[in-house]
Amino acid sequence: MGAYAVRLVFDDGHDSGIYSWETLYELGLHHDAYWQAYLDKLEEAGYERQPH
Repeated sequence: MGAYAVRLVFDDGHDSGIYSWETLYELGLHHDAYWQAYLDKLEEAGYERQPH
């Protein structure tokens, strides 16, 4: 991955995907809006997040 991207390991164990610094910046910049859209889609589908 080096200087152009990173590979993340998530707390649920998945580690697929390489993320560019630009993508990570975009995710951080718009975190609140993206997170709310995700929660809205879960609710529309009849799902909810599980507590840790």
